[in-house]
Amino acid sequence: MKWILLGLGTVLLVAGAVELLRRLIFWLRRDRYGEGEMELVVIPAGPDDCESLVRAGAQRVEWMALRPPCRLVCLAEPGSQAEAIARRLQAEYPWLELRPRAAIEKK
Repeated sequence: MKWILLGLGTVLLVAGAVELLRRLIFWLRRDRYGEGEMELVVIPAGPDDCESLVRAGAQRVEWMALRPPCRLVCLAEPGSQAEAIARRLQAEYPWLELRPRAAIEKK
């Protein structure tokens, strides 16, 4: 039992050290690249995928601490159920931006 607890404690210690190192690196490099912008684009196939994709993308943006310079973009068909779901999620995630799917398909 003692070895199991020691192993578990070691795993937690390593995980905490990795997270601390990741945060330190992001903090030290935040001014190095200036005021660049990043967009994480999700393209739901339908209304079933929309909420899960937007929430997963928002969690990724929060986890990487990219909120101020990063926008989450959802490409949905205008007037579709997916667009209605994404509009409802905009209240929860203010950095979520909706665009029509045709905006990315035009080259």
